[in-house]
Amino acid sequence: MKSIPTRTYKQKLAMYAVSAGILFAYVFCFSTVFRAFAATDETSQSQAEYEELNKQIEEKKLKLQELDQQIQQFEDSIKVKQNEALNLEGQIDLIDTQITQGKADAERIQVEVDQLNLEIQKIIIDIEERKQQLGVLQEHLADYIRLLNEYDNQNVLSMLLTDGSLSDFFDRVQYSIDIQQEIGENAVTLKKAKESLETDKEAQESKKQDLTRLQERLIQSTRDLADQQSYKNDLLATTKDSQGVFEDLLSEAQLEQKQVDAEISSIERSAREKLQDEGTPLLDSSAVLSWPVKSNKGISAYFHDPSYIFRRYFEHPAIDIRVSQGTTLYAPADGYISRAKNAGMGYSFIMIIHNDEISTVFGHVSRIDVNEDQFVRRGDQIGLSGGMPGTPGAGQLTTGPHLHFEVRSKGIPVNPLDYLP
Repeated sequence: MKSIPTRTYKQKLAMYAVSAGILFAYVFCFSTVFRAFAATDETSQSQAEYEELNKQIEEKKLKLQELDQQIQQFEDSIKVKQNEALNLEGQIDLIDTQITQGKADAERIQVEVDQLNLEIQKIIIDIEERKQQLGVLQEHLADYIRLLNEYDNQNVLSMLLTDGSLSDFFDRVQYSIDIQQEIGENAVTLKKAKESLETDKEAQESKKQDLTRLQERLIQSTRDLADQQSYKNDLLATTKDSQGVFEDLLSEAQLEQKQVDAEISSIERSAREKLQDEGTPLLDSSAVLSWPVKSNKGISAYFHDPSYIFRRYFEHPAIDIRVSQGTTLYAPADGYISRAKNAGMGYSFIMIIHNDEISTVFGHVSRIDVNEDQFVRRGDQIGLSGGMPGTPGAGQLTTGPHLHFEVRSKGIPVNPLDYLP
């Protein structure tokens, strides 16, 4: 009986080479498949859809720029027309311009909604692509690990007996280490892909929240337009196109403003006496106030502004901060809500008593989120701005959306800008 010849060193080397070739083929296959997947993806239908979405988003951005220019022109026109609003014709003209601006605002919000919907569609495509990439990575990484286990599933003794020399043995061990390093690197790639997927999901959720807020703004903007049109119709019906009747309305508004001013002064005195008797300390002694509203539209009327359109009736005791209808209002410092007056379609306001004999008044508010005798901290939400003619809380003497913000020292109106950073 013939003995089985032992394998020569060259034969064993060839065997190792074949095994190594198989393993490296898997590595090559893994990376090639991944690159091929990406290359195929670039020419896929989803990529074409992705590019189309990008194109539509850019069109929406251009439309937003165009609408911003139109809205700015309307604002400039309104500023001019406000000086003519003390006669009936000027007031009607002003309302018409505000209605036109409101339509542009509503259109702008709708374009933003459309843009966000497109961006959400893009993110959905991204998420699906990430999921496919993860599937490919996980599948090939599993095959890779399985092959390595089969190759290395030998104990040290058997490896020493089958290898021709210690050099062969250590070469094989080093090769196994290299394979494990490759697996580690691919595991890192897999981890990054998962993180990218989570980032896409978070971005999608954020966009959805932005979309909800925009849709709410659109609903409010549509209501504001209806209110403005109703205000115009009511004004025409009340005055019967008579300048004399309009002058009577202005006189009534002047009387209302005087009554409000007297009410504010009386309430402040009473509130401070009450707090003093109770020994209640106010929480913030800083005389520096925070801005009560976030706005990048500037100030439309200053304290004792000589160009204030109603100056022939009374001095302007505040600054008017130009903000959109329904903008969130914040407490400018710790304090005590001494008055939160909801006047229906009249002049609604909130008054806060602060330390250092300072108080603040928020006028033309469209919604009140605090109660009288309540303490608030700096930065707490207290309500929403208003000022749109014909809307709740605006009152009669208003020419458009803004926050009427007063600062009083010892009950006397002072310039708010002296107390704001």
